[in-house]
Amino acid sequence: MFVWKTIKYQLYLLQLENYELVRYFKLLLKKGFFAQKKQRKELVWTAKVVFILALAVLLHFTVAVYLFYSRQYVLGAVVFLLLFEAYFFLFAVAAVLLWPVDWSAKFIIIARAKSRIKDQGSRIKVIGIAGSYGKTTMKEVLKQVLGARFKVLAAPESVNTPVGIARWILNSVAGETDILIVEMGEHYRGDVAEICRLAPPDVAVVTGINEAHLERMKTLENITATVFEVVSQAKPGALVLLNGDDSNVMAHYKEYVWPDHKVKKFQISNFKFQRFNQGLLSWAAQIDPLGEVEVRLLGEYALADADAAIQIALSLGMGPEEIEKGIAKIKPVEHRLQPIKPAGEILVIDDAYNGNPAGAAEAIRVLSRFEGRRKIYITPGLVETGRQAEEVHKKIGQELASVADLVILIKNSVTPFIAEGLKTAGYASEEIVWFNTVQAAHGDLKNILRPGDVILFQNDWGDQYL
Repeated sequence: MFVWKTIKYQLYLLQLENYELVRYFKLLLKKGFFAQKKQRKELVWTAKVVFILALAVLLHFTVAVYLFYSRQYVLGAVVFLLLFEAYFFLFAVAAVLLWPVDWSAKFIIIARAKSRIKDQGSRIKVIGIAGSYGKTTMKEVLKQVLGARFKVLAAPESVNTPVGIARWILNSVAGETDILIVEMGEHYRGDVAEICRLAPPDVAVVTGINEAHLERMKTLENITATVFEVVSQAKPGALVLLNGDDSNVMAHYKEYVWPDHKVKKFQISNFKFQRFNQGLLSWAAQIDPLGEVEVRLLGEYALADADAAIQIALSLGMGPEEIEKGIAKIKPVEHRLQPIKPAGEILVIDDAYNGNPAGAAEAIRVLSRFEGRRKIYITPGLVETGRQAEEVHKKIGQELASVADLVILIKNSVTPFIAEGLKTAGYASEEIVWFNTVQAAHGDLKNILRPGDVILFQNDWGDQYL
Protein backbone atom coordinates (compact mmCIF):
# COMPACT_ATOMS: atom_id res chain seq x y z
CA MET A 1 0.00 0.00 0.00
CA PHE A 2 2.85 2.40 0.89
CA VAL A 3 4.61 1.57 -2.39
CA TRP A 4 1.52 2.32 -4.47
CA LYS A 5 0.91 5.54 -2.52
CA THR A 6 4.48 6.67 -3.27
CA ILE A 7 4.18 5.82 -6.96
CA LYS A 8 0.90 7.71 -7.29
CA TYR A 9 2.32 10.68 -5.41
CA GLN A 10 5.39 10.93 -7.66
CA LEU A 11 3.23 10.58 -10.77
CA TYR A 12 0.82 13.22 -9.44
CA LEU A 13 3.64 15.74 -9.05
CA LEU A 14 4.75 15.08 -12.63
CA GLN A 15 1.22 15.82 -13.83
CA LEU A 16 1.03 18.97 -11.67
CA GLU A 17 4.14 20.33 -13.38
CA ASN A 18 2.69 19.54 -16.81
CA TYR A 19 5.44 16.95 -17.47
CA GLU A 20 8.19 19.60 -17.39
CA LEU A 21 11.07 17.53 -15.99
CA VAL A 22 13.26 20.32 -14.64
CA ARG A 23 10.36 21.75 -12.63
CA TYR A 24 9.38 18.20 -11.65
CA PHE A 25 12.73 17.40 -10.06
CA LYS A 26 12.84 20.78 -8.31
CA LEU A 27 9.40 20.06 -6.89
CA LEU A 28 10.48 16.60 -5.68
CA LEU A 29 13.48 18.13 -3.91
CA LYS A 30 11.23 20.75 -2.34
CA LYS A 31 8.33 18.52 -1.24
CA GLY A 32 10.14 15.22 -0.75
CA PHE A 33 10.06 11.95 -2.65
CA PHE A 34 7.41 10.37 -0.44
CA ALA A 35 3.90 11.59 0.33
CA GLN A 36 3.84 13.13 3.81
CA LYS A 37 0.11 13.75 3.94
CA LYS A 38 -3.02 13.48 1.84
CA GLN A 39 -2.94 15.70 -1.24
CA ARG A 40 -5.68 18.28 -1.77
CA LYS A 41 -6.42 16.95 -5.24
CA GLU A 42 -6.14 13.57 -6.91
CA LEU A 43 -4.19 12.27 -9.86
CA VAL A 44 -6.25 12.55 -13.06
CA TRP A 45 -6.01 9.32 -15.02
CA THR A 46 -5.54 10.73 -18.51
CA ALA A 47 -4.31 8.59 -21.39
CA LYS A 48 -0.87 10.20 -21.05
CA VAL A 49 -0.65 9.33 -17.36
CA VAL A 50 -1.64 5.72 -18.05
CA PHE A 51 0.96 5.40 -20.82
CA ILE A 52 3.73 6.88 -18.64
CA LEU A 53 2.86 4.54 -15.77
CA ALA A 54 2.70 1.50 -18.08
CA LEU A 55 6.03 2.39 -19.70
CA ALA A 56 7.64 2.95 -16.28
CA VAL A 57 6.44 -0.47 -15.08
CA LEU A 58 7.79 -2.05 -18.28
CA LEU A 59 11.17 -0.36 -17.75
CA HIS A 60 11.20 -1.51 -14.13
CA PHE A 61 10.69 -5.16 -14.98
CA THR A 62 12.93 -5.02 -18.07
CA VAL A 63 15.90 -3.87 -15.96
CA ALA A 64 15.24 -6.56 -13.34
CA VAL A 65 14.84 -9.32 -15.92
CA TYR A 66 18.04 -8.25 -17.70
CA LEU A 67 20.05 -8.41 -14.46
CA PHE A 68 18.62 -11.80 -13.55
CA TYR A 69 19.24 -13.06 -17.09
CA SER A 70 22.86 -11.88 -16.69
CA ARG A 71 23.00 -13.98 -13.48
CA GLN A 72 23.45 -10.93 -11.32
CA TYR A 73 20.85 -12.22 -8.93
CA VAL A 74 21.67 -10.17 -5.85
CA LEU A 75 22.05 -6.93 -7.82
CA GLY A 76 18.86 -7.71 -9.74
CA ALA A 77 16.90 -8.23 -6.52
CA VAL A 78 18.28 -5.07 -4.95
CA VAL A 79 17.59 -2.94 -8.03
CA PHE A 80 14.12 -4.43 -8.41
CA LEU A 81 13.20 -3.49 -4.82
CA LEU A 82 14.88 -0.07 -4.84
CA LEU A 83 13.10 1.01 -8.01
CA PHE A 84 9.77 0.72 -6.23
CA GLU A 85 10.86 3.79 -4.24
CA ALA A 86 12.40 5.57 -7.25
CA TYR A 87 9.62 5.51 -9.79
CA PHE A 88 10.17 9.25 -10.27
CA PHE A 89 13.28 8.33 -12.27
CA LEU A 90 11.36 5.78 -14.34
CA PHE A 91 8.60 8.33 -14.92
CA ALA A 92 11.15 10.83 -16.22
CA VAL A 93 12.65 8.27 -18.60
CA ALA A 94 9.18 7.21 -19.71
CA ALA A 95 8.19 10.83 -20.38
CA VAL A 96 11.29 11.32 -22.55
CA LEU A 97 10.67 8.08 -24.47
CA LEU A 98 7.01 8.97 -24.93
CA TRP A 99 7.77 12.50 -26.16
CA PRO A 100 7.97 11.69 -29.93
CA VAL A 101 4.64 9.84 -29.78
CA ASP A 102 3.08 12.57 -27.64
CA TRP A 103 4.35 15.30 -29.98
CA SER A 104 3.08 13.45 -33.06
CA ALA A 105 -0.36 12.92 -31.52
CA LYS A 106 -0.59 16.60 -30.57
CA PHE A 107 0.57 17.66 -34.03
CA ILE A 108 -2.16 15.56 -35.67
CA ILE A 109 -4.87 16.85 -33.30
CA ILE A 110 -3.85 20.48 -33.84
CA ALA A 111 -3.61 20.01 -37.62
CA ARG A 112 -7.11 18.53 -37.72
CA ALA A 113 -8.46 21.41 -35.64
CA LYS A 114 -6.78 23.96 -37.92
CA SER A 115 -8.44 22.28 -40.86
CA ARG A 116 -11.82 22.39 -39.11
CA ILE A 117 -11.46 26.15 -38.53
CA LYS A 118 -10.24 26.71 -42.09
CA ASP A 119 -13.22 24.80 -43.48
CA GLN A 120 -15.54 27.25 -41.69
CA GLY A 121 -14.05 30.10 -43.73
CA SER A 122 -15.02 33.67 -42.91
CA ARG A 123 -18.45 32.59 -41.65
CA ILE A 124 -17.17 31.88 -38.16
CA LYS A 125 -15.64 34.69 -36.11
CA VAL A 126 -12.84 33.90 -33.65
CA ILE A 127 -12.39 36.07 -30.55
CA GLY A 128 -9.02 35.57 -28.87
CA ILE A 129 -8.55 36.70 -25.26
CA ALA A 130 -5.09 37.04 -23.71
CA GLY A 131 -3.80 38.68 -20.56
CA SER A 132 -2.24 38.16 -17.16
CA TYR A 133 -5.65 38.39 -15.51
CA GLY A 134 -9.35 38.71 -16.25
CA LYS A 135 -9.52 36.30 -19.19
CA THR A 136 -12.17 33.94 -17.82
CA THR A 137 -14.55 36.67 -16.67
CA MET A 138 -14.16 38.47 -20.01
CA LYS A 139 -14.89 35.20 -21.81
CA GLU A 140 -18.09 34.62 -19.83
CA VAL A 141 -19.29 38.22 -20.30
CA LEU A 142 -18.72 38.02 -24.07
CA LYS A 143 -20.45 34.65 -24.21
CA GLN A 144 -23.61 35.98 -22.54
CA VAL A 145 -23.81 39.26 -24.45
CA LEU A 146 -23.04 37.90 -27.92
CA GLY A 147 -25.14 34.82 -27.23
CA ALA A 148 -28.25 37.02 -27.25
CA ARG A 149 -28.06 36.86 -31.05
CA PHE A 150 -25.38 34.42 -32.18
CA LYS A 151 -24.53 30.77 -31.67
CA VAL A 152 -21.50 31.23 -29.43
CA LEU A 153 -19.04 28.60 -28.25
CA ALA A 154 -16.52 29.44 -25.52
CA ALA A 155 -13.72 27.16 -24.43
CA PRO A 156 -14.37 25.59 -21.00
CA GLU A 157 -12.61 27.13 -18.01
CA SER A 158 -9.45 25.01 -17.89
CA VAL A 159 -9.02 24.65 -21.65
CA ASN A 160 -6.44 27.25 -22.74
CA THR A 161 -3.53 25.29 -24.24
CA PRO A 162 -3.07 24.49 -27.96
CA VAL A 163 -3.86 20.80 -27.70
CA GLY A 164 -6.72 21.37 -25.24
CA ILE A 165 -8.28 23.98 -27.51
CA ALA A 166 -7.74 21.75 -30.54
CA ARG A 167 -9.56 18.83 -28.89
CA TRP A 168 -12.38 21.17 -27.87
CA ILE A 169 -12.70 22.51 -31.43
CA LEU A 170 -12.89 18.99 -32.87
CA ASN A 171 -15.53 17.96 -30.33
CA SER A 172 -17.62 21.14 -30.34
CA VAL A 173 -17.38 23.27 -33.47
CA ALA A 174 -20.09 22.52 -36.00
CA GLY A 175 -21.69 24.20 -38.98
CA GLU A 176 -24.12 26.28 -36.91
CA THR A 177 -21.36 27.95 -34.83
CA ASP A 178 -21.15 31.71 -35.42
CA ILE A 179 -18.58 32.84 -32.85
CA LEU A 180 -15.70 31.00 -31.19
CA ILE A 181 -14.28 32.54 -28.00
CA VAL A 182 -10.80 31.27 -27.17
CA GLU A 183 -9.06 31.98 -23.87
CA MET A 184 -5.32 31.86 -24.50
CA GLY A 185 -3.10 30.73 -21.64
CA GLU A 186 0.52 31.75 -21.36
CA HIS A 187 3.47 30.35 -19.45
CA TYR A 188 6.28 30.87 -21.96
CA ARG A 189 7.06 33.03 -25.00
CA GLY A 190 5.22 31.75 -28.06
CA ASP A 191 2.35 30.08 -26.18
CA VAL A 192 -0.28 32.59 -27.33
CA ALA A 193 1.15 32.74 -30.87
CA GLU A 194 0.79 28.95 -31.16
CA ILE A 195 -2.89 29.16 -30.24
CA CYS A 196 -3.36 32.03 -32.72
CA ARG A 197 -1.91 29.88 -35.51
CA LEU A 198 -4.53 27.28 -34.63
CA ALA A 199 -7.42 29.76 -34.48
CA PRO A 200 -6.43 33.19 -35.91
CA PRO A 201 -8.47 35.89 -34.13
CA ASP A 202 -10.86 38.19 -35.98
CA VAL A 203 -11.12 40.04 -32.66
CA ALA A 204 -8.19 40.26 -30.24
CA VAL A 205 -8.84 41.24 -26.62
CA VAL A 206 -6.03 42.15 -24.19
CA THR A 207 -7.36 42.10 -20.62
CA GLY A 208 -4.28 43.30 -18.76
CA ILE A 209 -0.62 42.72 -17.93
CA ASN A 210 1.03 42.27 -14.54
CA GLU A 211 3.46 40.05 -12.60
CA ALA A 212 1.43 36.83 -12.90
CA HIS A 213 3.67 33.98 -14.21
CA LEU A 214 6.77 36.05 -13.48
CA GLU A 215 8.45 32.95 -12.04
CA ARG A 216 8.37 31.27 -15.47
CA MET A 217 8.55 34.34 -17.69
CA LYS A 218 11.39 35.97 -15.69
CA THR A 219 10.63 39.57 -16.79
CA LEU A 220 7.61 41.78 -17.29
CA GLU A 221 8.89 42.43 -20.82
CA ASN A 222 8.53 38.73 -21.65
CA ILE A 223 5.02 38.68 -20.20
CA THR A 224 4.09 41.76 -22.24
CA ALA A 225 5.43 40.33 -25.49
CA THR A 226 3.67 37.01 -24.91
CA VAL A 227 0.29 38.55 -24.12
CA PHE A 228 0.49 40.84 -27.16
CA GLU A 229 1.00 37.83 -29.45
CA VAL A 230 -2.81 37.76 -29.59
CA VAL A 231 -2.59 41.14 -31.38
CA SER A 232 0.47 40.61 -33.57
CA GLN A 233 -0.85 37.21 -34.70
CA ALA A 234 -4.45 38.36 -35.30
CA LYS A 235 -5.91 38.42 -38.80
CA PRO A 236 -5.34 41.41 -41.10
CA GLY A 237 -7.92 44.09 -40.33
CA ALA A 238 -8.75 42.52 -36.97
CA LEU A 239 -10.62 44.46 -34.30
CA VAL A 240 -8.28 44.93 -31.32
CA LEU A 241 -9.80 45.69 -27.89
CA LEU A 242 -7.36 46.94 -25.25
CA ASN A 243 -7.89 47.46 -21.53
CA GLY A 244 -7.60 51.22 -21.26
CA ASP A 245 -7.43 50.98 -17.46
CA ASP A 246 -4.19 48.97 -17.53
CA SER A 247 -1.06 51.13 -17.72
CA ASN A 248 1.14 48.30 -19.00
CA VAL A 249 -1.23 47.65 -21.90
CA MET A 250 -1.47 51.32 -22.81
CA ALA A 251 2.30 51.79 -22.60
CA HIS A 252 3.17 49.01 -25.06
CA TYR A 253 0.33 48.31 -27.48
CA LYS A 254 1.74 50.46 -30.31
CA GLU A 255 4.68 48.07 -30.60
CA TYR A 256 2.39 45.19 -31.59
CA VAL A 257 -0.61 46.49 -33.57
CA TRP A 258 -0.61 46.49 -37.37
CA PRO A 259 -1.58 49.58 -39.42
CA ASP A 260 -4.81 47.94 -40.61
CA HIS A 261 -5.96 46.86 -37.14
CA LYS A 262 -9.05 48.61 -35.77
CA VAL A 263 -7.84 49.54 -32.29
CA LYS A 264 -10.32 50.45 -29.54
CA LYS A 265 -10.14 50.79 -25.76
CA PHE A 266 -12.55 49.40 -23.22
CA GLN A 267 -12.54 50.99 -19.78
CA ILE A 268 -14.60 51.66 -16.68
CA SER A 269 -14.85 55.40 -17.37
CA ASN A 270 -16.88 54.76 -20.53
CA PHE A 271 -19.76 54.16 -18.12
CA LYS A 272 -21.28 57.16 -16.34
CA PHE A 273 -22.94 57.44 -12.91
CA GLN A 274 -21.52 54.14 -11.63
CA ARG A 275 -23.17 52.86 -8.44
CA PHE A 276 -22.49 49.68 -6.50
CA ASN A 277 -25.49 48.16 -4.71
CA GLN A 278 -24.25 45.99 -1.84
CA GLY A 279 -27.75 44.59 -1.35
CA LEU A 280 -28.24 43.50 -4.95
CA LEU A 281 -24.52 42.71 -5.39
CA SER A 282 -24.41 44.50 -8.72
CA TRP A 283 -23.30 47.65 -10.54
CA ALA A 284 -25.66 50.13 -12.19
CA ALA A 285 -24.36 52.67 -14.71
CA GLN A 286 -25.16 54.43 -17.96
CA ILE A 287 -23.52 54.00 -21.35
CA ASP A 288 -24.38 54.98 -24.91
CA PRO A 289 -26.30 53.74 -26.82
CA LEU A 290 -27.99 51.57 -24.17
CA GLY A 291 -28.78 54.00 -21.38
CA GLU A 292 -28.77 52.55 -17.85
CA VAL A 293 -27.75 48.93 -17.40
CA GLU A 294 -27.19 46.63 -14.44
CA VAL A 295 -24.15 44.31 -14.34
CA ARG A 296 -24.47 41.58 -11.74
CA LEU A 297 -20.80 41.18 -10.88
CA LEU A 298 -18.96 42.42 -7.79
CA GLY A 299 -15.77 43.78 -9.35
CA GLU A 300 -15.79 47.26 -10.83
CA TYR A 301 -13.78 45.82 -13.73
CA ALA A 302 -17.06 44.16 -14.77
CA LEU A 303 -18.08 47.52 -16.25
CA ALA A 304 -14.98 47.53 -18.45
CA ASP A 305 -15.71 43.94 -19.52
CA ALA A 306 -19.27 44.94 -20.37
CA ASP A 307 -17.90 47.88 -22.35
CA ALA A 308 -15.72 45.51 -24.39
CA ALA A 309 -18.71 43.24 -25.02
CA ILE A 310 -20.85 46.20 -26.14
CA GLN A 311 -18.19 47.40 -28.59
CA ILE A 312 -17.72 43.92 -30.07
CA ALA A 313 -21.49 43.38 -30.27
CA LEU A 314 -22.00 46.67 -32.12
CA SER A 315 -19.20 45.79 -34.55
CA LEU A 316 -21.03 42.53 -35.31
CA GLY A 317 -24.30 44.33 -36.03
CA MET A 318 -26.18 43.69 -32.78
CA GLY A 319 -28.77 46.28 -31.74
CA PRO A 320 -29.15 47.93 -28.30
CA GLU A 321 -32.09 45.75 -27.26
CA GLU A 322 -30.20 42.53 -28.05
CA ILE A 323 -27.16 43.78 -26.15
CA GLU A 324 -29.27 44.71 -23.12
CA LYS A 325 -30.76 41.21 -23.06
CA GLY A 326 -27.25 39.76 -23.13
CA ILE A 327 -26.01 41.99 -20.29
CA ALA A 328 -29.01 40.96 -18.19
CA LYS A 329 -27.79 37.33 -18.46
CA ILE A 330 -24.35 38.05 -17.04
CA LYS A 331 -23.80 36.20 -13.78
CA PRO A 332 -20.84 35.70 -11.41
CA VAL A 333 -18.12 33.35 -12.59
CA GLU A 334 -17.42 30.43 -10.30
CA HIS A 335 -14.51 31.07 -7.89
CA ARG A 336 -13.94 34.60 -9.21
CA LEU A 337 -15.49 37.12 -6.84
CA GLN A 338 -18.45 34.76 -6.65
CA PRO A 339 -20.91 35.76 -3.90
CA ILE A 340 -22.35 32.93 -1.84
CA LYS A 341 -24.95 33.38 0.89
CA PRO A 342 -24.94 30.52 3.39
CA ALA A 343 -27.02 30.50 6.57
CA GLY A 344 -26.51 33.11 9.27
CA GLU A 345 -26.61 36.26 7.16
CA ILE A 346 -22.92 35.76 6.32
CA LEU A 347 -21.77 36.73 2.84
CA VAL A 348 -18.98 34.57 1.43
CA ILE A 349 -17.05 35.89 -1.57
CA ASP A 350 -15.21 33.07 -3.31
CA ASP A 351 -12.22 34.43 -5.21
CA ALA A 352 -10.18 31.24 -5.02
CA TYR A 353 -9.20 31.18 -8.72
CA ASN A 354 -8.12 34.81 -8.86
CA GLY A 355 -4.42 34.63 -8.05
CA ASN A 356 -2.67 37.69 -9.47
CA PRO A 357 -1.80 41.15 -8.10
CA ALA A 358 -4.54 43.00 -10.01
CA GLY A 359 -7.12 40.45 -8.88
CA ALA A 360 -6.03 40.78 -5.26
CA ALA A 361 -6.23 44.57 -5.42
CA GLU A 362 -9.74 44.41 -6.90
CA ALA A 363 -10.83 41.88 -4.27
CA ILE A 364 -9.75 44.28 -1.52
CA ARG A 365 -11.68 47.10 -3.17
CA VAL A 366 -14.76 44.86 -3.38
CA LEU A 367 -14.49 44.08 0.33
CA SER A 368 -14.19 47.78 1.15
CA ARG A 369 -17.61 48.52 -0.38
CA PHE A 370 -19.53 46.52 2.24
CA GLU A 371 -20.22 49.25 4.75
CA GLY A 372 -21.41 48.53 8.27
CA ARG A 373 -20.30 44.88 8.21
CA ARG A 374 -17.27 43.13 9.69
CA LYS A 375 -14.89 42.35 6.84
CA ILE A 376 -12.63 39.28 6.88
CA TYR A 377 -9.95 38.42 4.32
CA ILE A 378 -8.39 34.95 4.12
CA THR A 379 -5.49 34.12 1.82
CA PRO A 380 -2.39 31.98 1.30
CA GLY A 381 -0.98 34.74 -0.92
CA LEU A 382 -0.12 34.59 -4.61
CA VAL A 383 2.09 32.18 -6.53
CA GLU A 384 4.56 32.58 -9.40
CA THR A 385 5.39 36.21 -8.60
CA GLY A 386 9.11 35.41 -8.73
CA ARG A 387 11.52 38.09 -7.56
CA GLN A 388 8.61 40.48 -7.02
CA ALA A 389 7.04 38.26 -4.33
CA GLU A 390 8.09 40.42 -1.38
CA GLU A 391 7.06 43.71 -2.98
CA VAL A 392 3.73 42.36 -4.27
CA HIS A 393 2.70 40.85 -0.93
CA LYS A 394 3.77 43.81 1.19
CA LYS A 395 1.57 45.97 -1.03
CA ILE A 396 -1.37 43.59 -0.48
CA GLY A 397 -0.88 43.96 3.27
CA GLN A 398 -0.72 47.75 3.08
CA GLU A 399 -3.92 47.89 1.01
CA LEU A 400 -5.70 45.49 3.38
CA ALA A 401 -4.83 47.48 6.49
CA SER A 402 -7.51 50.12 6.00
CA VAL A 403 -10.18 47.65 4.81
CA ALA A 404 -10.19 44.32 6.66
CA ASP A 405 -11.27 43.98 10.28
CA LEU A 406 -9.61 40.57 10.45
CA VAL A 407 -6.96 38.99 8.21
CA ILE A 408 -6.48 35.22 8.18
CA LEU A 409 -3.14 34.09 6.73
CA ILE A 410 -1.91 30.61 5.81
CA LYS A 411 1.71 30.03 6.80
CA ASN A 412 4.00 29.71 3.79
CA SER A 413 6.85 31.53 2.05
CA VAL A 414 4.91 34.71 1.10
CA THR A 415 2.32 35.43 3.79
CA PRO A 416 4.93 36.88 6.21
CA PHE A 417 5.32 39.68 3.64
CA ILE A 418 1.56 40.37 3.84
CA ALA A 419 1.82 40.52 7.63
CA GLU A 420 4.78 42.90 7.34
CA GLY A 421 2.80 45.16 4.99
CA LEU A 422 -0.13 45.17 7.41
CA LYS A 423 2.04 46.09 10.37
CA THR A 424 3.89 48.88 8.55
CA ALA A 425 0.47 50.37 7.77
CA GLY A 426 -0.43 50.36 11.47
CA TYR A 427 -2.53 47.18 11.55
CA ALA A 428 -2.85 45.54 14.97
CA SER A 429 -1.05 42.19 15.33
CA GLU A 430 -3.99 40.68 17.22
CA GLU A 431 -6.20 41.19 14.15
CA ILE A 432 -3.97 38.81 12.16
CA VAL A 433 -4.81 35.12 12.62
CA TRP A 434 -2.39 32.42 11.43
CA PHE A 435 -3.09 28.82 10.39
CA ASN A 436 -0.69 26.14 9.20
CA THR A 437 -3.02 24.90 6.44
CA VAL A 438 -6.08 26.02 4.52
CA GLN A 439 -7.96 23.01 5.86
CA ALA A 440 -7.25 24.08 9.45
CA ALA A 441 -8.40 27.62 8.71
CA HIS A 442 -11.64 26.46 7.12
CA GLY A 443 -12.27 24.10 10.00
CA ASP A 444 -12.02 26.90 12.58
CA LEU A 445 -14.21 29.43 10.75
CA LYS A 446 -17.23 28.33 12.78
CA ASN A 447 -15.48 29.85 15.81
CA ILE A 448 -14.56 33.06 13.98
CA LEU A 449 -17.55 34.09 11.88
CA ARG A 450 -20.50 36.09 13.19
CA PRO A 451 -23.87 36.90 11.63
CA GLY A 452 -23.53 39.78 9.18
CA ASP A 453 -19.86 39.16 8.38
CA VAL A 454 -18.43 39.39 4.87
CA ILE A 455 -15.55 36.97 4.30
CA LEU A 456 -13.49 36.92 1.13
CA PHE A 457 -11.43 33.86 0.17
CA GLN A 458 -8.54 35.14 -1.97
CA ASN A 459 -6.67 32.58 -4.09
CA ASP A 460 -5.94 28.92 -3.44
CA TRP A 461 -2.54 27.23 -3.76
CA GLY A 462 -2.17 23.97 -5.64
CA ASP A 463 -0.25 21.08 -4.09
CA GLN A 464 2.90 22.03 -6.02
CA TYR A 465 3.13 25.31 -4.10
CA LEU A 466 2.26 24.08 -0.60
